[in-house]
Amino acid sequence: MEAESNASKDGKEDCSLKNDVMAKRLKQSLGIDVSKLSLSLSLGFLTDKLEKEFMSHPDVPNDLSGYRELLKWLKRSVDGPVELVVVMEATGVYHQGIAHYLYSHGYTVCVMQSGRVKRYAQSLDQRSKTDALDSKMLSMLGIERSIRPWRPPSEELQELKALSRERSSLLKDRVTETNRQGAIDSGVHGSTKAVKRHRDRLKLLNGQIEMIEAEMKEIVSKNEALERKIGFIMSIPGISFISAATVVGETLGFESMTNAKQLTSYAGYDVVLRESGNFKGKTVISKKGNSHIRAVLHMPSMTCVRCNPTLKRFYNRLKPNKAKPLVALIAVQRKLLILMYTLWKNEEVYDAAYETKKQQKHEAIAAQDNNLINQLVS
Repeated sequence: MEAESNASKDGKEDCSLKNDVMAKRLKQSLGIDVSKLSLSLSLGFLTDKLEKEFMSHPDVPNDLSGYRELLKWLKRSVDGPVELVVVMEATGVYHQGIAHYLYSHGYTVCVMQSGRVKRYAQSLDQRSKTDALDSKMLSMLGIERSIRPWRPPSEELQELKALSRERSSLLKDRVTETNRQGAIDSGVHGSTKAVKRHRDRLKLLNGQIEMIEAEMKEIVSKNEALERKIGFIMSIPGISFISAATVVGETLGFESMTNAKQLTSYAGYDVVLRESGNFKGKTVISKKGNSHIRAVLHMPSMTCVRCNPTLKRFYNRLKPNKAKPLVALIAVQRKLLILMYTLWKNEEVYDAAYETKKQQKHEAIAAQDNNLINQLVS
């Protein structure tokens, strides 16, 4: 009886201690390191003493059975009253399943761009790299930082993104096939059957590209709001439907962008300065962002410097500053991307006279200020 009493007493003390520990938790974060086949998990807590505690779970499969096992573990382990933040790194398509699953179950999901995760990991001076360490690092990131929650993009935008990337891949195949056909045509012993096969492949590729473009137009036409907002972007002289739809698809409707700086960084147009003491390196763009956006804006930028007076003046203004034509074109692409973002967010049609009106407005304000100063002085 005495032993049972002591055990009961010890049990009450353990329960009391557990409740006390749970009450001290201020923030909790689940870090998920995603790979093609598995998920590595680490659950972190921040206490009122500003101490960090972590617990792990064996890797689970990156499929529905693994998601269910993860959910059961979470329900057993997390502190209910404290909001849980789930942090994971964007890994192509492999993170989408678990992100959508947890979001549908009411969890706050944060999908981080790989560049931000890499910079945070470097700040920790973490020398080793394993899945377990990465999941713990992501959990720590969720505890220490305030991260914007992720929301699933619409099905139309996801389809636009997938179709635009498929089209981009087919365009590359078409260039390769065209070059091969040119080599065969130039050869002395060219086979007519080989030439025919190459032409058939080119015909097939062209047909598939046309089908994809038709699908993209059909998707947009079925969504009135999407069609209207893409129309704002297409009001820019030199911007085609494919260019506008590709940029909108790649950015998922600019959903995660809160300002132009974030957008240019996402697309890899952010400027990198290399200066230290007497050393002054070349100023370049990072190219660490979405290469699909940069690729699709190349041809429109060349068109815009011919048919868009505003961007043509901007391009010509850069050339006297010893900017190479390609460098000036990249600057035009950056300006064009920001312009597309502005028209999309503000739901405005492109106004070619905007810069002139803006300058006139500033001059009018300056004239009013000068008149007021003269009146006060006199």
